[in-house]
Amino acid sequence: MQQITLVGGVEMPVLGLGVYQTPSSDTERVVRQAIEVGYRSIDTAQYYGNEEGVGRAVRAVVAQGLDREDLFVTTKLRSSGYRAGLRAIDESLTALDIGAIDLMLIHWPQGRDTGTWRALEEAVSAGRLRAIGLSNFYGAELAEIMGCADLAPAVDQVEQHVLYQQRRLRRALAHSPTRLEAWGPLGRGGDSVVRHPVLTGIGRRHGASAAQVALAFQVATGVITIPKTVHRERMVENLAAADLVLSAEELERVAALDTGRCGGWPAHPEQDYDPADYPFR
Repeated sequence: MQQITLVGGVEMPVLGLGVYQTPSSDTERVVRQAIEVGYRSIDTAQYYGNEEGVGRAVRAVVAQGLDREDLFVTTKLRSSGYRAGLRAIDESLTALDIGAIDLMLIHWPQGRDTGTWRALEEAVSAGRLRAIGLSNFYGAELAEIMGCADLAPAVDQVEQHVLYQQRRLRRALAHSPTRLEAWGPLGRGGDSVVRHPVLTGIGRRHGASAAQVALAFQVATGVITIPKTVHRERMVENLAAADLVLSAEELERVAALDTGRCGGWPAHPEQDYDPADYPFR
């Protein structure tokens, strides 16, 4: 699996498994199965209510002989402010119970995010977190963190897929060490990514599905991506996309599919900014 180097030299697999909406009762089984078929990156969140299941799965496979260092676990805080952030970090460390957490994100802007960021930076310094980042941050909210941070966000995890490629945000992040990470890399119901005729046609040349082509494009363009599934056959299919090599002509055809819209809605209004306004000091 290709690795992306994050801030501070932390290595993260470019493709992993998301467990959004995975029932807590099923999470341990789903994550263990994902690790068995080859996943080494798992993405959860406090909001999902399934951190404990992820932790049980990780501890189980480590007890069976897999090195903890070979697994990369991401979670996200739902609290805002310095003191609440400190408490939330403790809660996730306890719920997961896997030692240091590889990557912790602020799940969405909540108004006191600079305080939360300070709590995250302290946890990195204390060795409790290996890397920290953002999720669903755009515009002024992104600039606020970039302006106050001593440690740059490792990632900004946002909705991103072949029909909604976040080009403005990518241009802004090009001025910083922050990497783009995609949630919803296969789109939502109305996006038709997995049925798109261009992706289907390219996939036919490779004996691959449209979904695999969409994910292979993400990998080829350096976007960290976390498709969600609870089905073993889909896990195998999605993971195999990391080995699918698209030609330059195919990459150009997929890049041309960008609509600048998510699920039929216009892009986030604060994405229309000058990247030079968002340097990392």
